[in-house]
Amino acid sequence: MKSTETVLSTAWKTRAKTRHTVADIRTWHINLNPRAMPAMGFANRRALPRLTSSTHHVDWRGPFATQAGALMVEITTDKGLKGYGLGGGGLAGAMIIEKHLQHFVHGRDPLDVEGIWEHLYHISSIYGRRGLVIYALSGIELALVDLCGKILDAPVYSLFTDTPCLEIPAYATGPDVGYYAENGFTACKLPLRNGLAEGEEGFTENVAQIFAARDAIGPDVALMADIYLRWDVDYTLRFAEEAADAQLKWIEEPIPLDDYAGMAQLVREVQPTWIVSGEHEFTRYGFRELLRWKAADMIQPDVSWAGGFTECLRIAREAAALGIPTWPHQVGTPWGLHLTACLPMPCMAETFGPSRAGVENELYRRLRPVPRDGYFTLDAKPGFGVEIDEGLLDAYTVDRL
Repeated sequence: MKSTETVLSTAWKTRAKTRHTVADIRTWHINLNPRAMPAMGFANRRALPRLTSSTHHVDWRGPFATQAGALMVEITTDKGLKGYGLGGGGLAGAMIIEKHLQHFVHGRDPLDVEGIWEHLYHISSIYGRRGLVIYALSGIELALVDLCGKILDAPVYSLFTDTPCLEIPAYATGPDVGYYAENGFTACKLPLRNGLAEGEEGFTENVAQIFAARDAIGPDVALMADIYLRWDVDYTLRFAEEAADAQLKWIEEPIPLDDYAGMAQLVREVQPTWIVSGEHEFTRYGFRELLRWKAADMIQPDVSWAGGFTECLRIAREAAALGIPTWPHQVGTPWGLHLTACLPMPCMAETFGPSRAGVENELYRRLRPVPRDGYFTLDAKPGFGVEIDEGLLDAYTVDRL
């Protein structure tokens, strides 16, 4: 029995007025976390910044990190059409594409995106399956899906659903939650920086920050906490009890990634607050394990890291069949918003909150649409609607092979 995606590919080929093959692939290692730029100096062979906190093991900002190691992939067809995909892995991801994956994409029809994905996943599985390789594969897949839309002169969301959600409510992530609420966001997520290493003092500060955030946003704005893998099960259970009156919507990634049993325990025992995970999970295979353990009340695949558009949509559909919603991670990009428009269960779209400091550069602004009145709105531009001046990519390139 053919998969839905294969059926779609066949239908796309019937609709296509012209046929294309992949002629060239280029990559740029760019930084989409402007605040991290000072720590990127060693990518240009300057000294590695001295680490001053024990938390850097989970908050690293180097050249293969997720946002600081963003990888733009450009795929050009034999007819000059260009597709763009945002992946990850920085210079290491670029090398994986240049030295291996690109050789199995050249000459292929971009409309065969699912078959290309399966082949690239298979041939890289002996050294991949998670992490850097899937970051790189995500960028390739997104560029191919962008080409599918452009070849068919249709927005990507319309290729996968007849009932897209074109107005998507947004929530803001960052420390200045009061400012976000003042700017019309109806939900805010606060990163908590203290973990096990900061001891009792850090625990007390975490609880105080949550209640200060609740006071700043009032009772009617949803509040979430992002832990970034800094706690263990006992710490999380204690925090959930202490913070109960703050009425948290969810606690995100509180414990190490592969502790599925621990996450399942938290899902059972922390109520009604959700325990959520998946920002750092990869492909349908990793998410099936998360779901098998019942280790998340909601999952958060990232379209640029977890395997790309078709893979994340497949993950969301499998989760929805089990009654588990998907709220993708950092979805406020052209690629993520098109994915969100196609999801089988409703959600909000994450964006990084408005900044008083004005650190965003021009490239960052191009790749991070701004919600208006608390909503992202999708238009009908072909593909993901991404057209980028290569000079701009060159200007913000961090490092090159």
